[in-house]
Amino acid sequence: MAKKGSNTLFQGFDYSRKMEVTGILIMAISVLLLLSIASYHPDDYAIVQSISYDSLLQVDQGPALRVNNWLGVFGAYISYFFVSTLFGYVSILIPVIIFSIGWIVLRQESISEMAWTVAYGLWMIFLLSTTAGWFYNRYEAYSAAWSGNSGIYFSSILQNLTGIGSIIILFVLLFVSLFILIDRDIQKSIDRIQGWSPNFSLDFLNRLKPQKKDSPQPQSQTQTQPTTRVERQRRAEEAQKNSSQQREEERRERTIDEIVEQSQERDRKRELERKKESADLENKPPRAVLERATDSEVDPNSEDNDVEISVIVGEGDEEASAKELDRKNKQKAKEVPVIKYKFPQVDLLDSPPNEGNDVDLEEIKINKKIILEKLKRHKIEILSINAIVGPTVTLYEIEPAPDVKISKIQSYANDLKMATAAHGLRIMAPIPGRSAVGIEVPNKTRETVYIKTVLNTKKFVETEFALPIALGKTIENEVYMVDLNKMPHLLIAGATGSGKTVGINTIITCLLYKCHPDDLKFVLIDPKKIELSLYRNIQNHFLAFLPGSEEPIITDTDTALETLQSITKEMDERYDLLKMAMVRDIKAYNKKFDNDELDEELGHRHLPYIVVVIDELADLMMTAGKQIEEPIARIAQLARAVGIHLVVATQRPSVNVITGTIKANFPARMAYQVASKVDSRTILDTGGADQLVGSGDMLFSNGAGMTRIQNAYVSTTEVEKITSYIGNQKGYKKPFHLPVIEEEEPGIPDPLDEIDELFKEAAKLVVLHQQGSVSLLQRKLKIGYNRAGRIIDQLYNAEVVGPFQGSTARDVKISEEEELDEIFDELGI
Repeated sequence: MAKKGSNTLFQGFDYSRKMEVTGILIMAISVLLLLSIASYHPDDYAIVQSISYDSLLQVDQGPALRVNNWLGVFGAYISYFFVSTLFGYVSILIPVIIFSIGWIVLRQESISEMAWTVAYGLWMIFLLSTTAGWFYNRYEAYSAAWSGNSGIYFSSILQNLTGIGSIIILFVLLFVSLFILIDRDIQKSIDRIQGWSPNFSLDFLNRLKPQKKDSPQPQSQTQTQPTTRVERQRRAEEAQKNSSQQREEERRERTIDEIVEQSQERDRKRELERKKESADLENKPPRAVLERATDSEVDPNSEDNDVEISVIVGEGDEEASAKELDRKNKQKAKEVPVIKYKFPQVDLLDSPPNEGNDVDLEEIKINKKIILEKLKRHKIEILSINAIVGPTVTLYEIEPAPDVKISKIQSYANDLKMATAAHGLRIMAPIPGRSAVGIEVPNKTRETVYIKTVLNTKKFVETEFALPIALGKTIENEVYMVDLNKMPHLLIAGATGSGKTVGINTIITCLLYKCHPDDLKFVLIDPKKIELSLYRNIQNHFLAFLPGSEEPIITDTDTALETLQSITKEMDERYDLLKMAMVRDIKAYNKKFDNDELDEELGHRHLPYIVVVIDELADLMMTAGKQIEEPIARIAQLARAVGIHLVVATQRPSVNVITGTIKANFPARMAYQVASKVDSRTILDTGGADQLVGSGDMLFSNGAGMTRIQNAYVSTTEVEKITSYIGNQKGYKKPFHLPVIEEEEPGIPDPLDEIDELFKEAAKLVVLHQQGSVSLLQRKLKIGYNRAGRIIDQLYNAEVVGPFQGSTARDVKISEEEELDEIFDELGI
């Protein structure tokens, strides 16, 4: 009996082979068509018309042997149709287009990507044929085979309508079409041509300006005019000034690579002189040093001329080549042929504007001067200072003198904040892993980190993480990426408007771009009811929910509690499967299952990762309290090995929301801007989040230090495009349902002889103390845990106590002994 997985693999293989054969056939037809058009001869069609069916069967004689076309009679017909009837020799581009389509089919790529190329190719065939037809009608300078009858016909109509203006129209269309071929943007092409001679337009405009009467006339090489010593000196000064301006312009036009080489060389010399280079500094990522300046450039009278500053901008991660992410996703989709699925394309994301993050050197110099002057007043000597420019803040790395106490610098944080007039100044004393103190000052002009610039990098495209999340960019302009599978859970906190919801969208978007729906499912809990509603479109692919649920996005507290309890049951079932398969984690289990080493009849199945996203924990804790805390804590403690991960967010990081039990099981924390230091300590166990500047500025901690990151921005429009792209595809035949929790119906045990002999005494104890706990019965009745637990279950079935509530004792439903006696009478005890 063949297994289901084997049938699916065979079907996927068969489809792939069909596409390859189809692509090869299309390419072969295009080659034959190319040979036919290339060997066109005007006399072949007359010969073909005189051929009868009988003469075609004559092997060594007959008119068919006089045909010049390389493909014989068939080729003569085809070439006559394309060359003579249609567009002339320009028709040779048609087989080129057909060959390209065949190649796309062979590679099993999207044919829609060829739409623009095919349309452009057909337009150029028509335009070139009509242009050639115009010259044939006007001058008959060459054979009609260069334009074809169609080209002659369309050019004749154009000449009748516009006369001599027809050739101008044709040349303008050719000119515009060539520009579109280069850039698809005429303005960009003009800018490129202008860039070949940067001063061309400026020189041309200067020549058009009339010369002023009082301005000196340029001397020609053949004329000499007597000049005085003063005049010669003045001209020499002007020439020197002009040359210095030219040198300044050339310096600004230098490429980043030249600046990097020169600046890094200066840094190496300086580090060798001081002999204080450490191993951590050697392992830092490469930086681009833009400029080194002293205070003398800002204020010549400054006393701190001996302290230099290096303005540093991180080079950022290498950008992936065009469509590289899409190509890798197509290969990944073929590896999991359960459904025919296409990953979302990078083109669905918004491209960042062309302007980059311009470094305001003047702002950096002023801040450097303020910091040095303020510290000098408090007798704190600084040896060196570096400015690392990030998208949101600039980090000033300060190297104090050996005898300076670090705590002394940190005590002047408020003074520096007032002096720089910056909201959110933050001091790191010292910077983790470096022998320096860091002062983070927000930039006046912030750079938006678009998610496309984060996802379209080699770091993200080539990652081997199971659940990769690219959070954004660090101060050094590096993409900060983590694996949710290793974290294994994430706790997020931030005030309203700080970027928390955008951060959740960024996490989900990263997973959608790298994970197949067969390997990942989301459980989305949104008490606010509107934040995660956009993901309703992907319910047939990525969402997991309870059977019979009206909405795939969970918004009701009772349903949220039931769902979390269902996930704990799913977790227990998965552990049983791993135990049967004798493996330790979900990755090894799925590998065994895919290799047909596990029998489906025993309950084995492919286990996708499950990511539970809770957008507002505070609302659930307010309404459900301990009942919500218990399954969250249990999942956080145990679910890592079976591929279940939590992403929990709240805008109120207080101790009654983020309890000690929850914090202990969430080592990975993300903190956006919060209202107070108390909130910062609650989420991060330290201050700092209260000094963030909002709009995606965050601190990330994973148990070893903190990293400041500018969250990648993904807009609502982008999320709608991605979910629509996925939702419009054919999904699974049935949704991914979570297991149902079966509740025991309360009732009196039957038969009666199964009631424990201590049942009556235990019931009286519970009612007397109004506490339904196993430990109470153990102490008072001096019995073991198992027996006390069975008696509590019997009291629950008899409706004396309420249901199980985790670590809290059960509620007692009986308050009077008379009610208890009635129950005893019904039981006959």
